[in-house]
Amino acid sequence: MNMKKKILAGLLSGALLFTGSQALANPPEMPDDDKTWQEEEAKHIGGWAKYISEKYGVESAQVEAALNDGVHIEDVKHAAILAKISGKNFSDVLAMKVDWRQVAEKLGVTREQVKEFYEQERDEHFAKMANVEVKTFRSLLKDGYDPHDIMIAGKIAQASNKNIKSVLDKRKINNTWEDVAKSFGVDMKKIMPPDHPHGK
Repeated sequence: MNMKKKILAGLLSGALLFTGSQALANPPEMPDDDKTWQEEEAKHIGGWAKYISEKYGVESAQVEAALNDGVHIEDVKHAAILAKISGKNFSDVLAMKVDWRQVAEKLGVTREQVKEFYEQERDEHFAKMANVEVKTFRSLLKDGYDPHDIMIAGKIAQASNKNIKSVLDKRKINNTWEDVAKSFGVDMKKIMPPDHPHGK
């Protein structure tokens, strides 16, 4: 399994911090003349290194080195999160990894801290997608709205210059988000990714 497949597997797995995900073995040797493969892998690794560096304050060179060594992307992310919460060096935290629960205990990071961290990360992500403040997103979440519905309503509200609550109120059991968008004069294809199931 090459690095690209490892990264995709890590993304699709959605593994949580305390499930004890394991690092995969180093990728197999590839022919030296396979420049296309090597360039493609470098792009993916460089992109992830930049993303994790910017998001969690880890040096991109450390992340890139770990990925080049065959460390699974989920393990890299877990180490970055624990390093951020505990204030420890990323490489030192990654080297501690046997079971992430054990590492968290050694660092004094509690389940509650990890849960709060993931919730904060989720709230910031969806609030940004919905173009609302985090406190607004959380308020709507407490009212029982689904995060994805808040995100879609936010995009429709932004495109139509309407209040997000008025858009959410238009969504009923007998209509779709496509119907709601049309009622506000918004083309869903222009505000949502083409592969998103926005009509449901």
